[in-house]
Amino acid sequence: AVVGAFRHLFQHTYRDSPPSLSACRFNPMQITAERVRTLVRWCEYGYVVVLLFALTQGPVFTLWFASSVNVIGSSMNQVHVATFAALQLPALFLLGYRRLPRTSMVGPIGVLAAFCGWMVLSTAWATLGQHTIVEAMSLCLTCAAGLYFARSFSLFEQLVLVLVAMQPGLLLSRYAVANNWDRAVSIDGNWVGIYFNRNSLAPVAMVSLLVAAALMWLVFLRRDQRWSKIALFVLFDVALFAAVMLYRTSSNTSIGAGISFVVVWVFWTLIRYLHRTQRLQPGALHRAVYPAFVTGAAVLTWAGVQFQNTILGIFGETVDFNGRTALWRFSWTGFLERPIFGWGWLSAWRTPKFFTRDLWWTLNNMQWSHSGYMDVLLGGGFVGAALLIVAIVWGGSRHVDHAVTTPAGQWAPAIMFFVLAAATQESFFIGNHFLWLLLVAAIAGSLREKSPRALQ
Repeated sequence: AVVGAFRHLFQHTYRDSPPSLSACRFNPMQITAERVRTLVRWCEYGYVVVLLFALTQGPVFTLWFASSVNVIGSSMNQVHVATFAALQLPALFLLGYRRLPRTSMVGPIGVLAAFCGWMVLSTAWATLGQHTIVEAMSLCLTCAAGLYFARSFSLFEQLVLVLVAMQPGLLLSRYAVANNWDRAVSIDGNWVGIYFNRNSLAPVAMVSLLVAAALMWLVFLRRDQRWSKIALFVLFDVALFAAVMLYRTSSNTSIGAGISFVVVWVFWTLIRYLHRTQRLQPGALHRAVYPAFVTGAAVLTWAGVQFQNTILGIFGETVDFNGRTALWRFSWTGFLERPIFGWGWLSAWRTPKFFTRDLWWTLNNMQWSHSGYMDVLLGGGFVGAALLIVAIVWGGSRHVDHAVTTPAGQWAPAIMFFVLAAATQESFFIGNHFLWLLLVAAIAGSLREKSPRALQ
């Protein structure tokens, strides 16, 4: 019944959706080109689910954890990188086969490519070039995987694939906790599962919750269909399970990012309503609404910083963010030393030259800024940060019309701000991570919706 419900969702939501699963049951003597394409398409769905599941990182680290106990760290890191690369290479091949429209390179996608290229170029002046080149190439590869995701699947397909991909990690984590696996529960009693860190499990749970809610919105819009009740029941159960997992991690970072998602979703839902009732002129979307949206986001960010003591007190946290402010101050002073070009992508925290300022002794064994923005400033300087900001703002502008005319089109700006909010506390602008892939896909938008022949 569940498969049937989602099969009808695929069939009725978009005209160019793949044929039903029953079409895969064919007589070997009556193979047709259409049936072969259907089978290949479903195999591709399976590949994307595995890819997204792996890029939550916990599964790959868990896979090699037993080996890492007796292996030197640098050698084990090469194994991890090789595993992630092997899983993403098919996406790179498929992106090259299908190609991006030439017009798409003149816009946010082109700026994203320039951002990744700048980080690769930073190897030339990096304080640890051998580390920078590996991390920069991983950044490029995952960016390409995000473009493949946007290029190959409609928005609805993306939502379903992300939802399915999040479930294995959550189920395995719940099983690990129930069976007292080593490191499945932190010293503080927070659930970690197979992710080794509560702030790695929490984004998986929150994304699952948000995707389930978005799909419930889509089903609600088509509530006249006979499969609606079944789909809503399944999605509600998935959302409830994700919410419980999120709660047991006790991670406030993902909760704050989730609040950003909801605010953005509600904003564009209101704009969508005003647009459909013709209370908002089409030209006003770009002239007034989007500039107001960007300005409002900037003001809210400033207010969050100004009143962070009060806000954090609600969640039982302190202004120190568990010591993160010390890391940020240290990163900021490092950026001021090399403000234009930076230290090379992710090189600073791994080289002795970086630790030449006051209080360095308080930051031993740290390899990250615990802020994606600080990592970008340190790694690529002002140039790298400017390229990323332009890509984000330009990408949001390009998809304003899409957000108010496509069912669940609010997803792109909402998930974009979810990742941007989460990246204030963790280093999520990195290669081999599913949040970087989702951010790239959101910036690029669902290219398949804009090109009916995208898969031909």
